[in-house]
Amino acid sequence: MDDAALVRLAREGDRGAFAVLVGRHRGMLVALCLRVLGDRGLAEDAAQEAVLQAMVGLDRLERPERFGAWLGGIGLNVCRRWRRDQAREEWSLAALTGGRAGPDPVPDEPAAVAEAAEAAWRVRRAVGRLPAGQRAAVVLFYLVGMAHREVAAALGIGVGAVKTRLHKGRAALREELAAWWKEDDMAATTTGPVTMRVTEVRRQPGEAERPEKTAILLTEEAGERRLCIWVGAFEGLQVAFALEGTELARPMAYHFMTSLLEATGGRLTEARITRLEDGTFYGVAVVEGPAGTREIDARPSDLLNLSLLTGAPIRVDPEVLAEASESEKGAQFLAEAAAYPDGTAAVVAEFQTEMEQVRAEYLRRR
Repeated sequence: MDDAALVRLAREGDRGAFAVLVGRHRGMLVALCLRVLGDRGLAEDAAQEAVLQAMVGLDRLERPERFGAWLGGIGLNVCRRWRRDQAREEWSLAALTGGRAGPDPVPDEPAAVAEAAEAAWRVRRAVGRLPAGQRAAVVLFYLVGMAHREVAAALGIGVGAVKTRLHKGRAALREELAAWWKEDDMAATTTGPVTMRVTEVRRQPGEAERPEKTAILLTEEAGERRLCIWVGAFEGLQVAFALEGTELARPMAYHFMTSLLEATGGRLTEARITRLEDGTFYGVAVVEGPAGTREIDARPSDLLNLSLLTGAPIRVDPEVLAEASESEKGAQFLAEAAAYPDGTAAVVAEFQTEMEQVRAEYLRRR
């Protein structure tokens, strides 16, 4: 069967046909990548990415009979981009894993190079295990470097759906790589900032003279320590949206902030909670941009929202974590917040119900 016929079958959902196409041209593809990159392992990785791009973009192939040349062109573009923008590739792996993609290779240290290569292999293997929709979004956004709108156009879905797939993909990757992280952390020093992740939003509705309270719960990536941070209702709702992967009709404040940062060539590399004074948490946003790296004072509620949207790691200084989670008072705060009746899903569901009621009332009065 010729390439054109196999492409037609693959477009109709025949996975076997696509596998035959790849098998037929893979040798040529790897050889092209090897000629550009000069490394067999990197060439294999580039070929794999090219195949993924071809899989998600097969409908855009105008001349099915030239599948081999098209696939080779994709491979060459991948290799050229890697060589031209190696820094972005390293960031992409770090962003997927919350800054945990491994050390930067040092030319004269083979052990560091090997460790970085193993980290990249682990991440790529984990990406390959994602559901097809999440995998395609993750590859195009993080590895190819497309913007949200470009990914949406390539996959034929909305920008909100792209962000939902990316959020779910990051969560799945972190779960997949959790055991590796834990082993790595046990061997590393424990004196530096502690990486944590947002796990839940808890809310106590207000009644009579008791005010409404909203708390964000975080859990240590490589341990069992937890942290509770009280935030405003709006900030807590936005965190709940991110955790639930809720699609919104219009971009909210944090989505706008994220897009604005991206549009100016910057990126959030770390959300760090640095101190706790009189029950109030303080933090800094570590931002990289054209002018270099800057640390910007920020409220933890803002940091948590931006980190969830960008995939930047959340880190807490050990002294802050010790005071907030290991002290008797900190343990009481955690127990109180965990007992709040409304969880993440309930917070989102109530908001959506209220919006539907407002919309219905508006339409009724028109």
